Amino acid sequence: MSAVSLSAAHRRSAFAVCDPAYSAAEPYPPLAPEPQWLYPRSEYECFLLRKMRDEVGRAGLNVGYPGIFHEPVATVRFRAEIPAGELRLRVSGIAEAELDGVPLPLPSPGPDGFRHVSTGAGTLLVTVTSPDIRSALPALCAPGITWEAAIDGDDFAPAVPGGIPEGTELPAVSVPLTVLGPGKWDAGTEVLAYVELHAPEKPDFGCGESLPELENRNPAHFEQSLALVQTAPNVWRTPTPLAFRYLRSGNAEQVSCRALFEPAVYRGAFAADPELTEIWMHAAYTLRLCRHHFLIDGVKRDRLPWVGDLALSLLANAYVFGDPAPVRRTLAVLGRAGIREQHLNGIVDYSLWFLICHDLYQRYWGDRDFLELQRRELVDHIEVLLEQSRSGIFLPSAGTWLFIDWVDCPKESALQVLFHWSLQAAERLAERLGESALAGRCREHARQLKSRLFAEAFDSRRGLFFQTPGEPDSGFGRHANFFALLTDLPAPEQRPAIAEALLGDGLPPVGTPYMAALEIWALHRSGASGRAVERLRRIWGGMLRQGASTFFEAWREGAGEQERHSFYGRPYGLSLCHAWSAGPAALLPLIYADCEPAADGWEQYRAREVFPGKEFQLTVPLPGNELFIESGPDGFRIGSRLPPPPRR
Repeated sequence: MSAVSLSAAHRRSAFAVCDPAYSAAEPYPPLAPEPQWLYPRSEYECFLLRKMRDEVGRAGLNVGYPGIFHEPVATVRFRAEIPAGELRLRVSGIAEAELDGVPLPLPSPGPDGFRHVSTGAGTLLVTVTSPDIRSALPALCAPGITWEAAIDGDDFAPAVPGGIPEGTELPAVSVPLTVLGPGKWDAGTEVLAYVELHAPEKPDFGCGESLPELENRNPAHFEQSLALVQTAPNVWRTPTPLAFRYLRSGNAEQVSCRALFEPAVYRGAFAADPELTEIWMHAAYTLRLCRHHFLIDGVKRDRLPWVGDLALSLLANAYVFGDPAPVRRTLAVLGRAGIREQHLNGIVDYSLWFLICHDLYQRYWGDRDFLELQRRELVDHIEVLLEQSRSGIFLPSAGTWLFIDWVDCPKESALQVLFHWSLQAAERLAERLGESALAGRCREHARQLKSRLFAEAFDSRRGLFFQTPGEPDSGFGRHANFFALLTDLPAPEQRPAIAEALLGDGLPPVGTPYMAALEIWALHRSGASGRAVERLRRIWGGMLRQGASTFFEAWREGAGEQERHSFYGRPYGLSLCHAWSAGPAALLPLIYADCEPAADGWEQYRAREVFPGKEFQLTVPLPGNELFIESGPDGFRIGSRLPPPPRR
């Protein structure tokens, strides 16, 4: 998209751009072309996750990361049917080959890194072993040939492409710093960056997402390692990237930073009044900073992927970047180990979000190849949940972490309503996979679960779900009720009572912008779109009025400066850039135009005028296309770069 062909939404929202690596034309920063290395399914993603976990340790981040994760293997077998002739073969590791069971000598690599093998036609088997699995994966590159790969005996499956075997590093962009005062600098916005300082001796040094964190000198309250290494005479550098907006040093003569960014293009855009436009753009940048190889939760903490957080970051990514790759990698790595030993990320409700995220991924991108690649994990995942809940219909939560949200209240009803939502997702996933019997079992279990929820967890007089099934005195909470609206659990005549309660102040508030976004989505779907926008302005506009450049992990209205930045009992523990708070990037298109796919991959879509006469412009990235929606006094108009899919 060239400057002259930018959409109306891109042009009108340009004033709100806050990303130093912003591009609406092509991916930026650019990545150098790489050979297409091949791996067994999920091996590359699991290798990247282990590298990220090691990096978190070196960065001194105060984070726990529960769960069981697949460890990459040191030996991989690749198999292909090849024609007679010369084969160009490149391997990472120690390779042995055989053709139709007969050993095939491999020549040394040439100057281009490839081995040029003259061979007859047949079945070629190449076994590759990494001498140091923590440094590089066993991998193969052979253009023009279709390969299978196996890590366990003869269980071959299509090999999948990935980055370089050592793990692809994110490119860096120089970000200018503004002098705040003697020894203090401002990057202008939150960044994740390496810092370089020039000083005659080792500099004293500090950083912060906020000014109060910048001024902290107590190492007990550091949220990141402030270590420096000398790289040249009088030059010092942080060995790991730091998340910050502000820097300080009392004796540095020169300070610079190079910020890390996953290459991206802002294919989507939203412009309405200035406040909402800025909210959308800052939400988009919040997500951008959390787009690494995976969609991670935050750049100061934890720099790791969590499957529950993915539900919102997936949606935001769909409306901002339209890029399936980080979603696909995140689903692949988090689901690889399965849940027979432990729930995903060690959290029972995150095992439910996993199915909801897979369903949303198919809805927005229609990636059936990936779905088929994940068949084994998905079918087993669904089977485990059905087995665990067979005896009592409800999904047990004893002995595991039931999270839902950072709130201190009973959460059992919320878990079971979320289970109903995940069963609906599981049914749709099973149908896509052609697993009709499994889909029927999910549908029947969801029917029985719905019946039990209304029998044991619903107050028909109030028209609300209470917090613990079988305990009407457990009180009413928000989560079970807005989950119910999102999963279409209540009948149409029951929805207004729930929406009215959510609009009032009689229920305890949610704990995070993560859940606030889902509640706002539920309000819109219940017809309270105007009130939904009001709440969005209050929360995310409130953060902008407090000087936020990215959106916080949690937001407490009216909190003082010290309380505003504390979390987990730590004065600067709150992450001020958290992907689960990027919800407005999806919510504003969903609310203002009711725009969402009506069939997988946007083969059909929905869009309508929600606020007649209200002016806004919206660009929505579709697979291989873009929708352009404009509304104002002259009406509601929809266009596209290519002939659009049919509306429904």
